[in-house]
Amino acid sequence: MATTSQHPGVLHHYSPRLVAFEHRQTGTAPLNTIIFIGGLSDGLLTVPYTSPLAEALPNSFSLVEIVLSSSYSGWGTLSINHDVREIAQCVAYFRNLRPDGKVVLLGHSTGCQDVLHYLIADGERPKVEGGILQSPVSDREGLTEFLSPAEYESSVKLARKYIDDNRGRDVLPERVTGSIFSSPVSANRWMSLASPGPDHVGEDDYFSSDFDDDRIKRTFGKAGAKGTRLSLLYGRNDQYVPDAVDKDGLLHKWIRHIQEGGGVVDESAGIIDGATHTLKEKGKPTEDMIGRVLGFIDRL
Repeated sequence: MATTSQHPGVLHHYSPRLVAFEHRQTGTAPLNTIIFIGGLSDGLLTVPYTSPLAEALPNSFSLVEIVLSSSYSGWGTLSINHDVREIAQCVAYFRNLRPDGKVVLLGHSTGCQDVLHYLIADGERPKVEGGILQSPVSDREGLTEFLSPAEYESSVKLARKYIDDNRGRDVLPERVTGSIFSSPVSANRWMSLASPGPDHVGEDDYFSSDFDDDRIKRTFGKAGAKGTRLSLLYGRNDQYVPDAVDKDGLLHKWIRHIQEGGGVVDESAGIIDGATHTLKEKGKPTEDMIGRVLGFIDRL
């Protein structure tokens, strides 16, 4: 049976139709803000570690869970470009509310795509002092864990046909996407996630393990050039990463490109032993992750 509980805090109306929930006790007035961005289908309090993280933060920081148009089931017909525009509104809101404070973006899963996209996509956005990527996994490689090669190719073929027929925003049939996702998924978003070869140009495709140095230089290297302090937190037991992926090698490659781009990778970056994708196991992996976040903000 699902547990129920109450969570004290402040609900911020950062955009005409969007809100963000700040975990904090009444009367406290933190100066600095960590904006938490969830993954596909996430919303308020859906990721287990947000509440214990919020409780562990010093009084100078608070954790804010952002609600985007893509939260819950909305992600399937939207894009990370759309996410980033709304995240920029939220950052601007807290910049205005706390002009002397620092803002950190903490992405979980697809929220990691959002953080990286926020830093490197074209256009101007409000500055952030830090970015933390927790569970930065490849949707393309994850899909291959759930779909046979024939199912993958068939889904891509149908999505391409929709797009060629100027129906990219239309939702694909449930028989194509329903074995993996409960949310409706448009042809455009499916192609962004599936990111078929040979070029793998899907907008969501930042974290695949088969990219060469040139491709990584254009993503992680570009993020490094922005000068924003970054941390990468990868779960040793992340169930959405194929067994063949060398997690340590991949993480070191990303870190190297950030540093070669002139960026700062915080010492908290690394593999969290025992951690699955959302740290649902709690206990030691969650304590490890929270300790790394606390160290990160202390060094900002």
